[in-house]
Amino acid sequence: MMKKKFLFILFCTYLFAGNIFAVDTFKYITINGKISDNYGNGVPSVDVTDGNIITKTDSTGFYTLKTLSNKDYVYYSLPSGYLSTTKNYLPQFYKKIDKSKNVQEINFTINKSKVNQTKHSFIIWADPQVSTKEEFKLLQEVADDVKKTVSTLPNFSHAISVGDNVFDKHNLIEQYIETVSTMQVPFYHTLGNHDMDYNERSNALADKTYCSYFGPSHYSFNVGKVHYVVLNDVFYYGYTYRYIGYITEEQLHWLEQDLTSFQKGGTVVVSLHIPTMFDKAKKARSLASLMTSSVMNNKALYNVLKDYNVHIMSGHSHVQWNTQIASNVLEHTHAAACGAWWQGDVCTDGTPKGYTVYEVNGDSLSWYFKGLDKEKTDQFRLYLEGDTLCANVFNYDNKWRLEYYEDGKFIDTLQQYLGVDPLAKAAYQKGKNKRYSWLSYHKTGHLFRTIVKNKSAELKVIAIDRFGNKYIKKISPYKLVWNDEFDYNGLPNKKKWSYDVKGNSYGWGNNEKQYYTKLDKSNSIVNNGTLKIIARRRDVGGKHYTSARLITKDKGDWQYGRVEVRAKLPSGRGSWPAIWMLPTKNLYGKWPNSGEIDIMENVGYAVDTIISTIHTKKYNHILNTQESKKVVEKTASSQFHIYSMEWDQYKLKTYIDDRLINVWRNDNTGYASWPFNSKFYLILNLAIGGNWGGKQGIDDSLFPKTFEIDYVRVYQR
Repeated sequence: MMKKKFLFILFCTYLFAGNIFAVDTFKYITINGKISDNYGNGVPSVDVTDGNIITKTDSTGFYTLKTLSNKDYVYYSLPSGYLSTTKNYLPQFYKKIDKSKNVQEINFTINKSKVNQTKHSFIIWADPQVSTKEEFKLLQEVADDVKKTVSTLPNFSHAISVGDNVFDKHNLIEQYIETVSTMQVPFYHTLGNHDMDYNERSNALADKTYCSYFGPSHYSFNVGKVHYVVLNDVFYYGYTYRYIGYITEEQLHWLEQDLTSFQKGGTVVVSLHIPTMFDKAKKARSLASLMTSSVMNNKALYNVLKDYNVHIMSGHSHVQWNTQIASNVLEHTHAAACGAWWQGDVCTDGTPKGYTVYEVNGDSLSWYFKGLDKEKTDQFRLYLEGDTLCANVFNYDNKWRLEYYEDGKFIDTLQQYLGVDPLAKAAYQKGKNKRYSWLSYHKTGHLFRTIVKNKSAELKVIAIDRFGNKYIKKISPYKLVWNDEFDYNGLPNKKKWSYDVKGNSYGWGNNEKQYYTKLDKSNSIVNNGTLKIIARRRDVGGKHYTSARLITKDKGDWQYGRVEVRAKLPSGRGSWPAIWMLPTKNLYGKWPNSGEIDIMENVGYAVDTIISTIHTKKYNHILNTQESKKVVEKTASSQFHIYSMEWDQYKLKTYIDDRLINVWRNDNTGYASWPFNSKFYLILNLAIGGNWGGKQGIDDSLFPKTFEIDYVRVYQR
């Protein structure tokens, strides 16, 4: 403990020493200039700064700034009612200081806005964090979505990135700017820890590359009645990849001067990268973790801002949350535009990759989260996990309210809890991601739940935000959409079933020994209220056994729902009954790319073992990566049991008599692991022998073998 305290004190001493400038080592430079509008008129009372001291333009637009030769830029704080010129849609509010000249002239031109800025809108995105050229295709999707959203917004003003624009790859910054420019909106930027130079000797030099592309790393501008401030809160302490959240004294001093030009009580929007306050949904693993995840001198910042109504905009964490820090300070931490480093469509808290839209009316802000390819109404996600209804409210703050209804009747409000989003948990199991072994899901505090009283009712949640906007999501009860009760006699109903015989010549890929027949009552017949698939010892087509394989393809095809099959299994070595599903169309290519769902499989030499499996490109028995689970049921061949599957866009679950066998969750990494987003058809078959069914041989003395089905029912919401 003493060692940690000593190191911390030593580190603080380093910070203090690192912020003292030896003025004697720098020369003074005098900069004279004028700020004019696009008609040539001087603009008075404009703040002009070198990032340390601030001066103002006089009544004719002229200014004089005395700076030191350690300063790189002179720049202005854009006054309300004006627009900066842009280059590739990056605002050009700054110019480079020529350090070879003791006296120099630097002029600026700003354009008068053609619209009243009192009402305007802007967008914040965080952590686009591209690390490969291939990822720009994914970033372009987000940029296109932003452009589409902007086209619907009244009087759109600008966008701000709150840092980590690239992932340590400075050679990608130009392509990043190219991508950003396609949105065709003024785009301001913030320095993130992955935008820094880690090969410099000190923090003072760590923003050099960033500044060469985006300009100063702390600055301000005005739009309408709102004052916008951008700060650099990433402090690099000169040991490869080492930084903390910290705002330098120079910036705090500059901010105090900057705010003197803005009326007290007004609205200030402060953008920075690292959140000023640590996420309450997490627990800091160590002092080091706390130092890299929050601003260590945050109270100093809050004190400077105490006389204003403040919205702090941050990123860094790849999760979305809002923290009411004080009565006058609300911090918005933004989910990542890249989701989880472009490894999936959701962030580590389950929030979709996306951005946040802010609308300004005078000095008041309203906002909503916008997920990629999502509607404005998609502010939360619902999960039904057994009897528990869960909601993930992406942009939750303490003014939201969630109401729960069954069949239109109010039941209760949902209760907040700290937990893990099921989608994020499925997508980001630590150690499973091939690119980033450290990638893992995180707990979040914007989860809510309630117990369902009537699962047969229509379940509805109304989420009401602080502005009174209502967002509604429903889960309808299952309704029967397809069934065969086998309450007739003869061959299976041809309007519902077909025979699959195409694999007889090659053993169906599993070295199976049966020959599947078609329209043969000796192998498939309905009588006495059940369908019977019968395997017989009979020589046909070069095989020594016959059986049947019934499919619903093009007669019963479903995407999502519940499938129920009440069946009694055959027993004895060599039998291999199955209830399973294949895609109606191979959207992603041949097996296993487009998926296979095995609701129930059983082999006769282990008749009391029920197996449930999925097969995908990533998970299949050829690679020995199949995702299988099994349960024991002693009466599988002597009694009927209900084998069922529940399937939605988030998960697949299989059951025997409502006892869970297996669950697979959509990890949102693409079709290789989750191709189950299209229609599938049902298959009932009884195979004989094969790689699995015949592993312990075939007992010919037990034929005929019968796979008996009482009913098949399919439900959808």
